[in-house]
Amino acid sequence: MDIQTWRAVQHKPVDRARLYDILKNKMRLKREPVAITYCDDAPPAGYVAVDVPVCAIVHRAERGQKVYVDAAHHDCFVGQYHLGLITPEQAGPLICDGEYLAMEQGFFTPEAARRNKHNSHTLPVGTIRAIAAAPLRDVADEVPIDVLIAITDPLRAMQLAGAAAVREGTLPHGELGPSSCSSIFAAPWLTQNTVFALGEGGGRRFNALDASEMFVALPAGHIPYVIEMFDNFWFKPDAVHHLLMPSHARQGNDPHAPSDQG
Repeated sequence: MDIQTWRAVQHKPVDRARLYDILKNKMRLKREPVAITYCDDAPPAGYVAVDVPVCAIVHRAERGQKVYVDAAHHDCFVGQYHLGLITPEQAGPLICDGEYLAMEQGFFTPEAARRNKHNSHTLPVGTIRAIAAAPLRDVADEVPIDVLIAITDPLRAMQLAGAAAVREGTLPHGELGPSSCSSIFAAPWLTQNTVFALGEGGGRRFNALDASEMFVALPAGHIPYVIEMFDNFWFKPDAVHHLLMPSHARQGNDPHAPSDQG
């Protein structure tokens, strides 16, 4: 699937200013939400190439920069491989079979490393030419937002990752183990689903995550659900508990509640 076909399936109208207000002022995200754009040609105007691991463009964007990496500008062959910017032949078994994982970390067995890479999400070669990131608050109207990424705590991650689940019933996809570039960039494209991920050591380090934070990545089709969710954000727990939990029903003297006696 090329980028234009993917966008035809995924993209829906969204009020970006309202989305940002919800994320920062209602959900109170501590870190800036980031807009990711897949590029099939030149990156958007005003975006600057950076020689960093691809996952690190999220942190750059959080700090107010508009950046991109491509086949010529990057600092990690693993990210290049998972984004389809280099071929498996170019990546070789060092990356494709995860040899680097066992070379770098004594707790990784070669077989586990191989399975890790073979089970990770990787875009087909040539799917994109670059990937760009910008702060959501600053992304230009004409620049597509293909994925929204937030780094946040588990409570807010649960709310964001669950937006599609509560509006259309699609349960999010969770990841632990793959490289962060695979989880937050390739997986949302290939699954066309929201992804929540703990990331791995490198991705967490390059994005300055603390012990209480994780990644959430929403593909374009799920972003409007964040607004819908907050437009309908109310609770009636007592009423529901009365129907579902016998102890609550008995406390309320519900005539329909089962009796303790026979």
